[in-house]
Amino acid sequence: MLEKLLDSFEKLCLQVIIEILHIPITIFKLYHKSTNCYDIPAYEMKKEESTRFHDYLSPIKLSLYTSVIFSVILMDQEGGKNFFSKISGLSVVEKALILFLMNNFTSVLFSLIILWVKKEKVNIPIFSKLLFNFIYTSTYTTVPHFIVTLSSMFFGETLEIDKYIENLFKSNISDQNYYIFLVICIIAFLLYFVGLIKLFRALHYILKNNFLYHPYVIWFLTFLFFLTQIFFTRSLIL
Repeated sequence: MLEKLLDSFEKLCLQVIIEILHIPITIFKLYHKSTNCYDIPAYEMKKEESTRFHDYLSPIKLSLYTSVIFSVILMDQEGGKNFFSKISGLSVVEKALILFLMNNFTSVLFSLIILWVKKEKVNIPIFSKLLFNFIYTSTYTTVPHFIVTLSSMFFGETLEIDKYIENLFKSNISDQNYYIFLVICIIAFLLYFVGLIKLFRALHYILKNNFLYHPYVIWFLTFLFFLTQIFFTRSLIL
């Protein structure tokens, strides 16, 4: 009995390690080509369930690793202004569930809108494919903030980014951490700028492959979805 339990734990640890290693690979593929937000789920959903997402991290797991765990850490800040810091009195599981739903709210909303416009019934295969598309697009807005926050935690031993940056620029400019963190901030800013372009292209590609309307209608919906996702993400993070 104990041996089976240890074997199961070993498999679980290996699986978690492999999935963590798949995070940068998946993010790189999404940044490399924005159409992968649609193409990867479309390709993987054609496979048998047991063989899906072996080469990349599935959207749900990617959201779990890069959003939920990160958000659980963030919301422990006291006096923070973002949504995460205001949640209190709940267990870790309850907080994780709320944060997961909030982080993927726009993905669910966009999927339901498309199904409603196309007058299709909500079923698992169709809905999950759309949901996976939009969850992948959220990578473009969360990754830069993820990098800056973890960097500030590593160099300043705090998750309060504003406070760390304020203290950093008051310190001796010859401090090595000053330059390292400045470079990381520049890289994150470039990733965010590129991510916004990739986000718009990805949303347009997803909508174009789901609608047969006039191109002007597709462009209008793309712009609307883009603004909605940016506004919602900004309200959660800031």
